[in-house]
Amino acid sequence: MATTHEKPDEVNENLLETLGKEVEMKTFKTNVPAELSKIGHEVVKIICVGDYTGAAETNSLFMYDYLQVRPPMQRPRPYFQTKLIRWKKSDEHEPVTVTLYLWQMAEHALYLTRIARIFFTGAHGALVFWGPQRPYSMDVVPKWMAKIREVCPSIPCVLITDNSAMEPLEWIGPGKIFESELALDQFCKHHGFVGHFEIIARDWESGEKSVFGQGVNCLLENIFY
Repeated sequence: MATTHEKPDEVNENLLETLGKEVEMKTFKTNVPAELSKIGHEVVKIICVGDYTGAAETNSLFMYDYLQVRPPMQRPRPYFQTKLIRWKKSDEHEPVTVTLYLWQMAEHALYLTRIARIFFTGAHGALVFWGPQRPYSMDVVPKWMAKIREVCPSIPCVLITDNSAMEPLEWIGPGKIFESELALDQFCKHHGFVGHFEIIARDWESGEKSVFGQGVNCLLENIFY
């Protein structure tokens, strides 16, 4: 009996396009019920991208540490998770209720232009992952930034270094990947990052105090102020 079906890649792209339309936000208040908007409810879409063979393979683990949920088995393909938080910049500021949409995309999809554009559309900030255990993966960082800027030219971006191997690598110093902390700061500034954080171990149940959480907090500080 003959049947018709879509190829897996086509299904994934159609699904992603549908999700993109549902989550796309022109302002923080888009897709938020009026009664929530009245009490200061904000909606923020953060994209999480990185090298498929390195950091992006494990950043889902750090995302689940931040979400404080047990991670199910996931194939490395675009997907998103949500988190509702009460956030404030400092004790002097009033707290804000924020629904975070955390979208993850691995390096293999970087070159799928249509998917990348759908994925980035409506984003308010980005976490870019890189692993110093694989120095060649540094090459993909500027490529991610260029792709992000094509769709979202002004959103804040944070660089997350995944150095969570059995033995963390000493990657800053004479003759190493970066000669000094100053060289790293200059790299971040040159490529438009508003901050940098390094993961050296699983955060497990640390939630918003995790390195992933610190990166999100840095983005929120730049998004709201």
